[in-house]
Amino acid sequence: MGSPALKQLLANFAIKLLLTLILIGSGVYLLVTNNDNANYLSQKEQRLASLITLSKNLEQCSHAYLQIANSDHTKIDSLKSYLNSLAKNKSFLPKYLEDAENYKSEGKALVNSLEVEEAFYHKQLNLILETGVVSAVPPNFAELIATQSLLYKFIKADAEDLHVKGQQNAKLHQQLAYLVIGIGMLIMIMNSLIYYRSRKSLQKQIAHEKEIYNAKLAAQLANNAKSEYLAMISHEIRTPMNGVLGMSNLLLQGALTDEQKDYAKTIHHSAESLLRIVNDVLDFSKIEAGKIQLNHAAVDIRNLIEELFGLMPNSTDQLKINFVVDESVPQFIYTDAFRLKQILFNFLSNAKKFTSSGSINLECKTIDKEENGNIRLGFSIKDTGIGIAEERIKLLFKPFVQVDHTSVRKYGGTGLGLNIAYNLISMMSGKVKVNSEVGKGSVFTFYIVTKEIQQTKNVKQTVPQKEHRVLDKDLSDTFPLRILAVDDNEVNLMLITKTLSKLGYSCKKASNGQLALDIVKQEDFDLIFMDMQMPIMDGTVATTEIRKHYRVYEYPVVIALTANALGDGRDKCLEAGMQDFIAKPFKPAEIEEVIKKWAPKIVVHHSKAQSIYLS
Repeated sequence: MGSPALKQLLANFAIKLLLTLILIGSGVYLLVTNNDNANYLSQKEQRLASLITLSKNLEQCSHAYLQIANSDHTKIDSLKSYLNSLAKNKSFLPKYLEDAENYKSEGKALVNSLEVEEAFYHKQLNLILETGVVSAVPPNFAELIATQSLLYKFIKADAEDLHVKGQQNAKLHQQLAYLVIGIGMLIMIMNSLIYYRSRKSLQKQIAHEKEIYNAKLAAQLANNAKSEYLAMISHEIRTPMNGVLGMSNLLLQGALTDEQKDYAKTIHHSAESLLRIVNDVLDFSKIEAGKIQLNHAAVDIRNLIEELFGLMPNSTDQLKINFVVDESVPQFIYTDAFRLKQILFNFLSNAKKFTSSGSINLECKTIDKEENGNIRLGFSIKDTGIGIAEERIKLLFKPFVQVDHTSVRKYGGTGLGLNIAYNLISMMSGKVKVNSEVGKGSVFTFYIVTKEIQQTKNVKQTVPQKEHRVLDKDLSDTFPLRILAVDDNEVNLMLITKTLSKLGYSCKKASNGQLALDIVKQEDFDLIFMDMQMPIMDGTVATTEIRKHYRVYEYPVVIALTANALGDGRDKCLEAGMQDFIAKPFKPAEIEEVIKKWAPKIVVHHSKAQSIYLS
């Protein structure tokens, strides 16, 4: 409630509410006053009408009597009728005179005069009816009929009062009209002021939102520029890394002395360490840009952990590295195997870096199962390393932050591994918890939300690969293939041809997509290794043109070779008509694996094509 915008909104509401209440109150007051005045005036009008009727009635009686006195006996019945009306018309007088407090003495005189006059007429009427003789008009007749003059005073007073009340009522209506007009003008002025203030506030808000939008747009453009820059840098770094790793792999398979083999291993391990740093930076950028997508599939969790520990250093007398998978953990779960392995590898590598002696233990267990079938699968990595101070734990998952700056020189690291693991766990609907004590070690606990997969078949069982596996030099005898290698980098092209040579294949080479297309138009190929980014014509355009030339989508099989690691490379390859994807830097074993994957299908294709030709 402390925000200025909310306070202004409440103030505007309060002002409008107050003005509305004033207007409603004025209307209610006008209604009540008008109703009271209307009742009063109506009552006055009725009594005034009764006084006038009574006065006329008395006048009729006096006229009828005088006509009878002048020997007009036809008016006897009229006088009788007028006297009957007089008895009825005078019934309002007691109540009227009771309300007229200012005219008490005149009221008594009026009543007495009326009774005398009425009694006179009745006496004369009875005398005529009994004797048939009409007495002469008495000399004091004028005094006997003084009631009308008394009534006239009351009629005049009521008429004047009615006139005054009418004027007051008109004046009241006029005043109320002015009040309503004034309130209306006040409301109009206040609404104008509120509108003006609201408009200024809205303009400020629009300007502020525009600034935010422009800042957001600038940040988006900067982020896009950063992503493009990282894609370019990624390509430029991965391309020479491909040569270093690939050639060191091939070198380790050759006849080397023990000293030369140690040198080659050092080169290879250093290149892999550099590649991990590059991958961490790229993964961090992809997380920031929201470009990481989880690829869920059925995963044998026990096999995954075994494969992971096959990549870790072996236990020594000083440091024992072990893992335990609880019996409650299902065999197959639905998750992203690559990212889960990355999370575990980051935690284990972190534990290994800060633990020189003692033990590192990984434990996997089922925390609980929900009614909808979801499973919370928990992992715990416990080490006996240097530990972390409690106040520094909150910095663990911040990017580019070391919990202890003094440890950077001794232990190294970019400070991205745990941040990447934290974000990946969040994407898997999980949470992370850390307990640590300086000098005694740390426990990193996290869980992910997954599902059990009831599947025992068609799940690829991966076995931890031995380092620098020897290539199958007889592969070409089993699967004789015509292969084309396309890459604009001479080192990469040499690495592909040397790798294929160790597998028993000789291949054609092209340094760009246009040359590859020209060669394809002259010769038939079974398998094409196609680089993505090349001058003159890139890999996607070249693949599209090759498909047009062969008019068969499946063959030749085109395998993409790309250093684009920002996540959209695979989709672009598949859209262009490529069937598979190898990211640079690649290992010679990956070339062998992809040939083994597609060669049987190529052989079947050739068999069908030959059968059609012979028939």
